[in-house]
Amino acid sequence: METASPILRLFATILDVILFFLTLVIGYIIWWLIVLARGQTPGKQLLGLYAITQNGERAGWGTMFVRQVVKAIAHSFVIGFFADAILLLLDDQDHRSLSDRVAGTIIVRG
Repeated sequence: METASPILRLFATILDVILFFLTLVIGYIIWWLIVLARGQTPGKQLLGLYAITQNGERAGWGTMFVRQVVKAIAHSFVIGFFADAILLLLDDQDHRSLSDRVAGTIIVRG
């Protein structure tokens, strides 16, 4: 039997760290895809929130996917993040963000 060299052990440690984070990301994506069909994201699910359409039905997978894509694009720019925050604060009744307006959703507590 041969002992592992320090360099090989270092690479094993680096690989463990990479795999750890990779599986968490994949796990989150799988969780996200499952709860999206219910009009939720993982965070919304944990807090008991969900998105409904303007006619009162829970948002489906397609509507939520559009909402999340718009949100990701808007939040990728600093000005988009602040514009979204301002929209949330200024909308007195429904507190709809830019992504909610585009997807036609309202976030409610269930």
